[in-house]
Amino acid sequence: MTGSRTLLWCRLALVPPIAALAVLGAIGSFATVRAAAVPYFGADLAWIVPVGLDLGILVLICWDLLLELDDTPWPVLRWIAWSYIGGTVLVNTSAAHGDPAATAAHAAMPVLFITVTEGVRFQVRRRAGLASSSGRERIPRARWLLAPVSTTLLWRRMVLWQVASYTRALELEQERLMLISQLQQKHGRFSWRWRASVAERLMLKTPPAEDTPEEDEELVLAACLILASHEADGRRISNTGLARKLRDDGHSVANERLAGVVRAARARMNGALP
Repeated sequence: MTGSRTLLWCRLALVPPIAALAVLGAIGSFATVRAAAVPYFGADLAWIVPVGLDLGILVLICWDLLLELDDTPWPVLRWIAWSYIGGTVLVNTSAAHGDPAATAAHAAMPVLFITVTEGVRFQVRRRAGLASSSGRERIPRARWLLAPVSTTLLWRRMVLWQVASYTRALELEQERLMLISQLQQKHGRFSWRWRASVAERLMLKTPPAEDTPEEDEELVLAACLILASHEADGRRISNTGLARKLRDDGHSVANERLAGVVRAARARMNGALP
């Protein structure tokens, strides 16, 4: 309880300085963009450009977040928001007329405003369970130095197979090497590459199926209850509806985990999993 209260007070204490940084960034960007827009819009209407850019960024980011919370994301909103961001930075840096110091100073204001906005958005996504709480573990630097080629291939498989744990990646790599050794014994040291069947070679390029993680078991059970309730009433529920129902019931889960949870729940309801 004490830790939660301390964290709450820390968050509340950060609100004023974060808001101040956003305001400072917006003011600095406003002045530069307005000055650049005066020749084209006149002194009376030049304020429309910086206000439109900054307000457009806020609205598009909030709209994108709202759609994501509603399980109906539309990436176009993010693309347009970032085009607005690029335009804001471009206009600010163009006011420096090629001076490196002035360019950095002018770019700092919109970047500050955008960083605060994106930071708040990320925090909201984390609180809503839309962002993954853990990223991909780093591969030790010593391995990069001692075995750069194999480490690069290992990193590539971690990305393609969406393996976040370095330890798990090593286990999968060991299984892959064992499978290669079996194919070499069966078909020859080098000829296995073209003598092995398509299914055998495909096993080297796809990760093995995993059991449902323990931390997802509660979510799978909750999803099964929802599916059973709808089937009892003779109704079908889509994956999006199931995800929304889980979140409405108080389960916080990132989209990355949610897809696997929904698949496991449907498979269990169909008798494919125990």
